[in-house]
This record gives sequence, structure tokens and C-alpha cells, in this order.
Amino acid sequence: MSDCRMFKNLPKSRLLKQAARLNMIAGSAENAYKFGPKFTKMEIFLINQTPQKASIGLKQVWRQHLPTLKFHNEAFEFVLKRVNVANAEEAEKCPAKINLYDASNNKTELDCRYKSESEILQEILKVTGATAVKPEDIPKVEIKDKNESFTWA
Repeated sequence: MSDCRMFKNLPKSRLLKQAARLNMIAGSAENAYKFGPKFTKMEIFLINQTPQKASIGLKQVWRQHLPTLKFHNEAFEFVLKRVNVANAEEAEKCPAKINLYDASNNKTELDCRYKSESEILQEILKVTGATAVKPEDIPKVEIKDKNESFTWA
């Protein structure tokens, strides 16, 4: 169905595939975080066209980590702002950034240009004071099928 890394190697059964997707979104102890109470909103500025070298890490954060972050931070507002550009020259000038807002609407800007997915994620976690979600607080869907079974570890 989807060619992004998040949904590769799923079971063949439709029911098991949906359970696997839900479990991936819920995350694991290694990638599930709750933001500290100080911050309330995140704006992500992402180039709409094919990602340029400067914004590849940001696009990977958006694809791989945002669903899990949204799942565990229900009250936190996530805003994706797509930027349209005419050519590669304009894309190079375009910001690849994340703005974090606290309860008083003070903005902290994270420059994501030429940073890797893990560097961007670590910076987000550090600025927001995020803490890891306990494994027992991460819901998991387990379904057994007579032809195949799926459990997410």
C-alpha cells in the first residue's frame, strides 16, 4: 500500500495489517515520548516538492516520528505548513525549521537544515523536556489468526 518505511513488511491479512499499523503508531519504549507541560504547539515547515538535501531529515521526522508523537501528546497542537517552490534554487532558500510555542506563545525556532532525523528528534526532545513513555503505558493490539499471527514487540 504505502512505500514509506513505517508500513513495510506488514502481514498479508487486512485485519493483521491494521493491527500492525496501530501498533507502529503507538510506538515502543524507544520512540514514544510525552512532551513537558511548558510547550503547547509545534509548527513544521516542509517543502511540498521532492525534498531537497537540506530538508530530508525534517521529512523523515515528519513521516517516522510525528504519528507517534501525536498519539502520545493529545493536547499538543501540531501544525504542518507546506511550502510550495517553483524550482530547486528557491527550495534551497526555503526554511527547513520547526517552531515550538509555549503556553505564553513564546517561540523557540529549531533550524533543521542539513540535520539528520535523529539530530532533529533529539533537539525536539531536549527543548520540550520530553520524557519516555513507560512500556506498560503503550497500548498494543494483539490478534491471532489461524493462518498467520502478528504481535508487535
